[in-house]
Amino acid sequence: MRNSKVTIFLLSFFFLLAVSLLPEKAFAAIGDRATPYSAWDYHEFTLQKSSSDTSKVVGLQQFDMYFGEDANDIIQTEDGSNQDPAADEQWILMGFDMSYISGPEKSLMRADLIRSDYNFYTKSGEKITPIATASFTDQLAGLDENGVNLDREASASEVWYGILVKKSADLPVIRISTGVNQSTGAINYKWFTTDPSYLEPVVTSKATASSYNSIKLTWTPATGVDGYDIYRSTSSNGTFTKITSIADPTAYYTNTGLNTGTTYYYKIQTYFTFDNGEKIYGAFSPVVSAKPVLAVPASPKAASASYSSIKTSWTAVSGASGYEVSRATSSTGTYSVVGNTTTATSLTNTGLSTNKVYYYKIRAYRMVGTTKVYGGYTTVVSAKPIPSVPTNFKAASASYSSIKTSWTAVSGASGYEVYRATSSTGTYSLVGKTTTATSFTNTGLSTNKVYYYKIKAYRMVGTTKVYSGYTTVVSAKPIPSVPTNFKAARYSSTSIKTTWSAVTGASGYEVYRATSSIGTYSFVKTTTSLYYTNTGLTKGRTYYYKARSYKLVGTVKVYSGWTAVSSARP
Repeated sequence: MRNSKVTIFLLSFFFLLAVSLLPEKAFAAIGDRATPYSAWDYHEFTLQKSSSDTSKVVGLQQFDMYFGEDANDIIQTEDGSNQDPAADEQWILMGFDMSYISGPEKSLMRADLIRSDYNFYTKSGEKITPIATASFTDQLAGLDENGVNLDREASASEVWYGILVKKSADLPVIRISTGVNQSTGAINYKWFTTDPSYLEPVVTSKATASSYNSIKLTWTPATGVDGYDIYRSTSSNGTFTKITSIADPTAYYTNTGLNTGTTYYYKIQTYFTFDNGEKIYGAFSPVVSAKPVLAVPASPKAASASYSSIKTSWTAVSGASGYEVSRATSSTGTYSVVGNTTTATSLTNTGLSTNKVYYYKIRAYRMVGTTKVYGGYTTVVSAKPIPSVPTNFKAASASYSSIKTSWTAVSGASGYEVYRATSSTGTYSLVGKTTTATSFTNTGLSTNKVYYYKIKAYRMVGTTKVYSGYTTVVSAKPIPSVPTNFKAARYSSTSIKTTWSAVTGASGYEVYRATSSIGTYSFVKTTTSLYYTNTGLTKGRTYYYKARSYKLVGTVKVYSGWTAVSSARP
C-alpha cells in the first residue's frame, strides 16, 4: 500500500495538482517512463546493470519527501555547509526504504540501487544532474547514499537523498537497470516516479460483449490503488459519465441493461483515498469499446435426415428473437440463407441431392424495433443426404433352418442389404439383398444356433450405391415352427381327439393338457403322428390342450413355441 508519511501540505498541494493536470490517456506499459511505477508503493524487482553484473533481487519504497522552504530548512539544519539555493533553485529531500533480498554478494552499496548523479530523470526522459547533493551530519547522519551498506536478507534500511535542482525541474523519476535483453544486449529499465500525487493507471483493458444486453470490462490491476472509477460513453470522443466504482483488487465489471447492437465506450481511472478522505486519481486508461450482441449458438450440428434432406440443430441463445441458417456447397464458398426459425432450434433443409456435401452456419438475431441485430456465426458444420437407417428392424425364427428379418420401408431407398454374423461383434457378411421388399428370410441355417443381423438401405445415384447407416444388431435362432390348425374335439363320451398340421423338419410333437385355460398344463403324449386321442376322461368336463413341435439335434430336443389353447368336453 501507499505510505502515509506524506505531510498534509504535500498532500493538499499534490491533490490539487493531480486533479488539474490529469492526462486523458496512458498507453505505455506500467514501469515504462510514460507510465512509471509509483515509488510510494513497495516494489521488489531484479537489479542488474550490465551483462557482466550478476542479478540481485531488491526492494524499494519511498516514504517521505520535502521541497521548497521545508527542504531548505531541514538541509541547512543537517549541515550548515550545504549550499544555499539561488532564487530559481530548491532542494528536494527524499526518504526511501531499501532492502537487499537475494543475490550472490553479501552486501550492496546504497548507491548501487539509486545514485544521485546517475538515476534521476525528468518526466520527459532528460537526465537530472544535481547542482549539489546534501551532506547529513545531524539527525540524518549516516543515512545518505554513501552510508552503511545494504546487507543481504536484512531488514530494510532508511536512505535519504538531497539534491539541489532548478525550480523548473520536475519531481524526479528514478531509472533503475533491471536486466539485459538476451537477444539485443540492451539494458532493460524500470521507472519509478517520486511524485506523491501519481497513481499507476490502468494501461491494459478489454471490453467484450457478454450477452445481448451486457458488456464485460476487464483490466490489469494497478499497484497501490484503492479502486477504479468506470466511465462510459456512446461515442469515442463524446462525454464520458461515471457509472460505477470498483474496489481493488477486483479487476472486472459487467455492465448490464444495455441496448443490443449499440457500441459503448469505456475508460477507467484509478483512485486512492487518504485517511482524511481526500482522493488522488491516476490517468485514464485507453478507451476500449464493445457492443452487446447475441451469443453465438452453441453445439451446432448437421446430420442427414433423409436421402434428400439435412437437419441442422443448435442450442437456444438467451434474448434471441430467431435464427438464420445459411448454406454453401464448399466450406469457404458463398453462403445463402436457406431458412429462418423463431423459437425452434432446428431446421430441416429439403430438396437436396443425395450424397452431396452441404455446409451450414447459423447465427441468432434479435429484433430491435424493426431491425434485426445479428450475433456471430457458428463454426461451419457439414453433412450429406443419405438414406435413413431402416427402423423397426426385427429377426425371428421362420423354421427349424431359417430366420426372417423385417423392417420398415425407407423413403427414397432403392433397396436393402442384409448382413449376418455368428457373434454380435463378429465379422458380418452379406447374406441377402432386396429391392422394394421389407423382409428377407435367411435359409439353410443350423437349428438352435444364434445368428446376428444388421441391415442398411441404399439409393442408386447413377451407378453408385449410396448407403444409409446400419441398424442396431438383432438376433434370433432357428427353431421348429409352431404347429398350425391345432384343434381339440369330442371323440367319445370319455375321449377327446387333438389334431394339427405337419411342421417341416419336426422330429415329433408333444401334447399338454389342463383342466382350466390358465391352469397348470401336464404332459400327456409324445407322438410323431399329426393327431392324438386322449381317453379315460370325465364326461361333461372341459379339458384344455396345447401342443408344440420339436426337432432332435443330436440328443437335444429343440422345441417350437406353443400352439394356441384349444378346449373340448367328452
